[in-house]
Amino acid sequence: MKTSFGRVLTGAAAVAALCAFASAATAETAVPSPENGTATLTVTFELKGAGVDRPASQEKNVTWTVENRYSVTAKMSAQKPSGFATYHKPDAAEQAREAGRAAAVTQAATDMSSMMEQAEKIMALCGDNEDCITRESMKMAQGVDMASPEMQSAQASIAAASVMPELRYQAFHPVTQTATFAVKEAAYEAYYDAACSPATEASCAIDTAVSGEGKTTDGGTATEFPTAASAEIDYQRGTLILFLTVPGLAKVQKTVASKAPQVATGTTEERRMIRLGDVGEAPLEISCGACMAASGSFERDVPDELLRRPAKLVVTWSFKRS
Repeated sequence: MKTSFGRVLTGAAAVAALCAFASAATAETAVPSPENGTATLTVTFELKGAGVDRPASQEKNVTWTVENRYSVTAKMSAQKPSGFATYHKPDAAEQAREAGRAAAVTQAATDMSSMMEQAEKIMALCGDNEDCITRESMKMAQGVDMASPEMQSAQASIAAASVMPELRYQAFHPVTQTATFAVKEAAYEAYYDAACSPATEASCAIDTAVSGEGKTTDGGTATEFPTAASAEIDYQRGTLILFLTVPGLAKVQKTVASKAPQVATGTTEERRMIRLGDVGEAPLEISCGACMAASGSFERDVPDELLRRPAKLVVTWSFKRS
């Protein structure tokens, strides 16, 4: 039923498609990357923290240092330029244009309502009978006065609705990423109670060291895995919207030493990571002209993974496209 009905309006659909194709073919864009060209995002995450927690109440003596670094290289693939944004919000001119296109579609449907009614009657009469559909459609076409005010208005509305916007946007879809890490953390903890005091803390203190370096993984064994990085350029406004990615999982060694009998000592394997929530899930928006390259940095206050103490995360990024 749907296939047969589609043939009734094939002529109008073909005209609309040709209008759209011609408009898209003649639109001009500003220095886009070639389709499937590569864009590279490099991101460095530096997490640093240090402190001493030794209150006058003498209830504890805690010191710590955290110096972790991650470096990510993510690859993205340039998509075919488009007149419609994926990430950018439409500006006033775009909103007005789309409102005009929607109004033109509505007007065309109103002007062609009699044809649509006739097409529905044909479907009711013929069902799936191909010969009947062809015969009745030809009768309908012969009875249409293309010079009538309604059809003239419909053609103008179809033409207005079919005009495609200039190709001003280009999206860059995520492909893969690799990352390296270097983790160095240390903590000294003594919590005073009846069995532990400043005078005896050597027998009850806990020394913790966490270290490791190498390549991050996806949580399994893969050191190259799909990235979350993506981007879009508005060549008209010269702006880049960029979604960052995080490094993946780092395998590290944690060693605990203590003379306190209740403390589990020895070396175990742990994981370290930068969480997307620490970086911020909202995209970055940057003014960069042709946006062949762009870079920047920002800071976040986050808790470390050693003792959940305050630390500073510095994120430095660089975007380059072909």
